[in-house]
Amino acid sequence: MLASATMIMGGTLATYSYIAPLLTDRAGLPADLVPLALVGFGVSALAGSFLGGRLGDTRPYAATLTAAGATAAILLAICLAARHTMPTVVLVALLGLTSMTVNPILIALAVRFAQQAPTLASALSTSAFNLGTAVGSWMAGRALESPAQELGPPIIGTVIAALTLVPLAALAHAHRKGRRSTESSTSTTISPLHTKEYSS
Repeated sequence: MLASATMIMGGTLATYSYIAPLLTDRAGLPADLVPLALVGFGVSALAGSFLGGRLGDTRPYAATLTAAGATAAILLAICLAARHTMPTVVLVALLGLTSMTVNPILIALAVRFAQQAPTLASALSTSAFNLGTAVGSWMAGRALESPAQELGPPIIGTVIAALTLVPLAALAHAHRKGRRSTESSTSTTISPLHTKEYSS
């Protein structure tokens, strides 16, 4: 869970930390309109946090996998559409929605897994997000100085976000395996009772 938290935030902030050069120098957005694009990201991020809180109560594993996959796809689309102003602005807003949908679910899962130490789990989740922000931004800064220039940060972000699917898939697989084991043991316990009823 902590690895997932680090990666999803690293992938998102690798791009967002250097979004202004991408919007102005490559997408052609006037510099005085960049704050509006950032507001779009912020509003969508708020909606994503609310959506994640709702989905986390019902299907947390499916929601995190879907949102993380959508985040990686949007980052890839930003790389491909970076020469076009409006599509890039819209994609940046959607990035806030999908990436921030994952965060509240991961925090809730961390608290659940911690059992007797929920406060520690919440603190570690925040630390994981901060670590992802620091590492992702550092890598994106190096990529910005590479021949890829403004396209470097979203490329780094795409790779990191795609890697988030690995620990998330492992969590979902472990959950399904544990649920099947529980159902199997429950079935084994109930079965003799039914047999006794029929025999009587």
